[in-house]
Amino acid sequence: MSKSVIGIESTAHTASVGLVVDGTIAGVKSDSYRPPMGGINPRDAAEHHRTMLPQLLGDLLEEQGIVMDDIDKIAVSIGPGLGPALKTGVELARYLSIRYSKILVPVNHGVGHLEISRKFSGFENPLFLYISGGNTQLITIGDYRYSVLGETLDIGVGNFLDKVARSLGIPFPGAPVLEKLARNGKKVLDCPYTVRGMDVSYSGLYTYLKNRIGTERAEDIAFNAQEYSFTALAEIVERGMAHFGLTEFSITGGVARNRRLREILTGMARMRGYRFYFPRNEYLSDNGAMIALAGYMSDLKASERVRFKQTDRVDSRKSSWIGRRKLQTRAMVGGESVIENSKFEGMECVIKRRRGGEYRNQKINANINNSRIKRETRILHSLKSVGIKTPNVLYSDLNDSSMILSKVDGTVLSQLVTNTEFDAYIEKVGKKVALMHDNGISHGDLNAGNVIVGEDIFLIDPSMGEMDAELEDLGVDVHLMKESLDALGRGASFGRFLKGYEMCARYDEVLNKVGEIERRRRYI
Repeated sequence: MSKSVIGIESTAHTASVGLVVDGTIAGVKSDSYRPPMGGINPRDAAEHHRTMLPQLLGDLLEEQGIVMDDIDKIAVSIGPGLGPALKTGVELARYLSIRYSKILVPVNHGVGHLEISRKFSGFENPLFLYISGGNTQLITIGDYRYSVLGETLDIGVGNFLDKVARSLGIPFPGAPVLEKLARNGKKVLDCPYTVRGMDVSYSGLYTYLKNRIGTERAEDIAFNAQEYSFTALAEIVERGMAHFGLTEFSITGGVARNRRLREILTGMARMRGYRFYFPRNEYLSDNGAMIALAGYMSDLKASERVRFKQTDRVDSRKSSWIGRRKLQTRAMVGGESVIENSKFEGMECVIKRRRGGEYRNQKINANINNSRIKRETRILHSLKSVGIKTPNVLYSDLNDSSMILSKVDGTVLSQLVTNTEFDAYIEKVGKKVALMHDNGISHGDLNAGNVIVGEDIFLIDPSMGEMDAELEDLGVDVHLMKESLDALGRGASFGRFLKGYEMCARYDEVLNKVGEIERRRRYI
């Protein structure tokens, strides 16, 4: 006997309904609200959805030759999204559930996007890059839930592109027009480039480009907006894949339609030998089919108390159908770097070569690599001067984007997650980080993969840190360690890290900043 599910999507500007029968998408109907000027007005979008959803549902049922009595479940997106728009979809779903005595299933909007990508890629254990207007996340399959490895620290990449477009006088949705403009851009500007671990930030890049409007060509503004933002996305995908030993990745969400982004990701994948999948465009935009598909897979029990939640997250609840994949971090594997053991003047050493020229704009790649080599050299020296163990920099070559570092005898902390002494080690790390922060230094990529446990605790690869760190930088460090421990299944150990970190003079300030960062980054 067949099983049919209707999906209702109304999180932002698109009203959509979809039908899934026995796990296969049978049909979808959509209509999008287009504001006359500026961005989306949530109440106007809700009114559009209130008018269009019943019509779209009727058209879909007629097209498929079925009636509501033939439906087994009604799935509805409950968030994240715009409150008034979400409410419209949830209210319709509740009405249909009661009117026709159907099971009502709440679905996270992002999970819908992931299920589309997962189904059509056929990948068993991929890394997902989920990129849309309000969402920018690096995701994998965790413990019967989707696990977020990294995300935006401020605004989503789609919102960033639309904000740049609006500043150029381009009406919503501006990103497709920006993409066309960028094809005729070529001048590389000295833009801020912010990657912290597997998190990204776009507010500084937006402010810089907005201030250059009027003094630079619109084509060059668009070109730099795409090159810098997409290079950052490729970098965090590359880092996530390398760090966790994954071999497959897929992208999903509206921004995944961008051809330049696909070119950059394809270049990175070919350089590393990764398999990748890009879904068809009709399934990248918000649509009811993805909600129906997630509802079909869902094992959640029926509930009449379905509520929308504007900040609902893909990692907010467990579901057995998602499965379980335990991540295993790999030692001596760089993100955008290649690491190899060698000898220098008879001394055991490590050669670290930064890559990226295979897929990045050549000038941007050189700027990023040289900046990081210089920064890493300065910070390693400064950390050593305040009593924190680090490798010694023996030689660096900016032309070759390489460094030679003394080899540290020990084990990367991420390789010790099952060790009975792990919590003791992480508490010692907390003390080292407190000392680092008290001396005004941030790491910029603080995670269990950048700590070596040997005769002492060694910190490595601070190439994204700051010498004159602000409170934001300190908060990001602590947030990144928390994120790293969660990804390794050792989230409970963060308490031991904080126990060691308590000696930091600005402990309370930093912890408050961590809370602010986590609230800010979640679906602005």
